[in-house]
Amino acid sequence: MRFQDNTRFIVSTVFEKRKSLIIYSLPMIGFALLIFAMSSLPGHSIPNLFILSYDKIVHGLEFGLLGILLYRSFFFHLRVKRPYLFTIIAGSTYAVLDEVHQYFVVGRDCSLYDFAADFIGLVIFTALSVYLHRNSRLPITYTK
Repeated sequence: MRFQDNTRFIVSTVFEKRKSLIIYSLPMIGFALLIFAMSSLPGHSIPNLFILSYDKIVHGLEFGLLGILLYRSFFFHLRVKRPYLFTIIAGSTYAVLDEVHQYFVVGRDCSLYDFAADFIGLVIFTALSVYLHRNSRLPITYTK
């Protein structure tokens, strides 16, 4: 249905909500589970001597991708008012939990530098998501 000002009116149905869940939230959940699975693998016992290394770049990229998926889920599926804030809170919480989880895995350790790399990647890619979706409009108003 179209109005005179050429905006679309979309009635929220169960089908649309399921479609939104499949498109926006399930990839985020799947990727979070993949991060957990990869963190559960026993690591190498060789200590990393450099603060900035290949490992930190991988941490930043994986949590950056999680940030993009979280932002899309909060923006398009859950329709929260400040999706960037929810993305940073949820992503950094998951990064802390991931580091604590690695403390209990043989050959892994809990590292503040890893968390910092996770957080920096999360913030950069969340900012990128905000920039890329700055002109996106939602067909339905935000939830309170």
